[in-house]
Amino acid sequence: MSAFSRAGAPTPALNRRRFLALAGMTAAAVPILSACGSPSGATSGGYSQPDVAPPAQFKGRTNVVVWSPWSGTNHDAFTGLVTRFNESQSDIYAEVQQFKGYDGVTEKLAAALQARQIPEIAVFSDVSWNKFFLSSMIEPLDGYFTDSWNADTYHRRLFAEGVVRGSSYWVPFGRSTPLFYYNKQIFADAGLPDRAPQTWDEFRDWGRKVTGRTYRGNKVAMRAYTGADDWYFQGLLWNYGGAMSQGLDVTLDAPEAIAAAAFDRAVINDDKSGYLAQDFVTDFSNGLVATITNSTGVLTGLTKGSDFEVGAGFLPTAKDTGVPTGGAGLSIMKNADPERKAAAAKLIEFLAQDRQAGDWAVDTGYLPATPGATASAAVTARIAENPSYGLAVKQLDIARQPDAVRRYVSSTIIEVRGAMQKLYTENADPAAVLSAAAKVIRKDTDAIRAQYEELVA
Repeated sequence: MSAFSRAGAPTPALNRRRFLALAGMTAAAVPILSACGSPSGATSGGYSQPDVAPPAQFKGRTNVVVWSPWSGTNHDAFTGLVTRFNESQSDIYAEVQQFKGYDGVTEKLAAALQARQIPEIAVFSDVSWNKFFLSSMIEPLDGYFTDSWNADTYHRRLFAEGVVRGSSYWVPFGRSTPLFYYNKQIFADAGLPDRAPQTWDEFRDWGRKVTGRTYRGNKVAMRAYTGADDWYFQGLLWNYGGAMSQGLDVTLDAPEAIAAAAFDRAVINDDKSGYLAQDFVTDFSNGLVATITNSTGVLTGLTKGSDFEVGAGFLPTAKDTGVPTGGAGLSIMKNADPERKAAAAKLIEFLAQDRQAGDWAVDTGYLPATPGATASAAVTARIAENPSYGLAVKQLDIARQPDAVRRYVSSTIIEVRGAMQKLYTENADPAAVLSAAAKVIRKDTDAIRAQYEELVA
């Protein structure tokens, strides 16, 4: 049920306890494993593999376990590709073990490292692999590259985001940027153009024209927010000339960042054209709200799940563009068995081939992570059929990697989400909440600065 009532006024704000449960904020707190408090110094022989149950036709092969965050349409697409790999050769059986989102994978992996039972491949988000890199838990991939599978296989910008000091630790698969999604019929009924707003000021103006209109018997709002989307918030900071950090120097409480936070606060609490939803995607698909921002990786599911025509466009701008790259990549766990690590590399190589990479992009909406996939028949045909699939590729030209503290300091995501929650549900002062968050992040940044400077900077 929407948090926006049929009478057109927001229902009572989600309380803090309920918000924390919905946003999964505690799940984002993945600790950095220190050498003295973890088995990071152990040899691969000290680690076992999670239980694997190969079907009869695949028994007797080298088993590879992949821990995946995907569900629904994306889970089906991923397991389909892995099944294709299993059927393409006779030496390796790969099994996908599913967890609840990126946080589910990283939480389980942190526990698994302590228990010395790890997969060969982990699907990490763009802001989770970095912490495991600092703890020396993931394997450099360069030694597995071949003449036909290497850095040149991938989109140069996306591949570079997994490289540290010349070595690759995380290769792109399931990469994305956020897009602006809108209900074309609601826009048309309100007399708006069939496009995304070009600026956030235009978005606010359109929000006043949309909010309170009736669509299919319900009063609608302009936008449903999720307080867990610190990824979107990263881009909004850039829109206003701000950032979470410059390197590891925290700038979350700078005037430009405060201006960005003030924008979101005003949309919800002054304009009342936005609200914090319990499930913003469901509200959009059910026609209860005109717009959301979300990953390119939901494009296929969103299109299939909505019984109206879904429009998509670039994110609006303010003083500057603000498009963060995001999504997933694949890493091999350093302490896994050497034979199984080599087998795992064969699966990653297979997934990077043009057919698989192209089918994955078409089936999910994620960016085609390789030039071969971008030029593939499957991708070019889908873009011709639905130009929205080409938006993410075009938007990548103005996208950039999230700020360093979001990637390396675990508390950043927790604190930013907490600040967003207070802005949305408590109408809190932007300067106060961002200053409080910045104070915590600075303290935690100091705790990993030496590691970062030694291994990354």
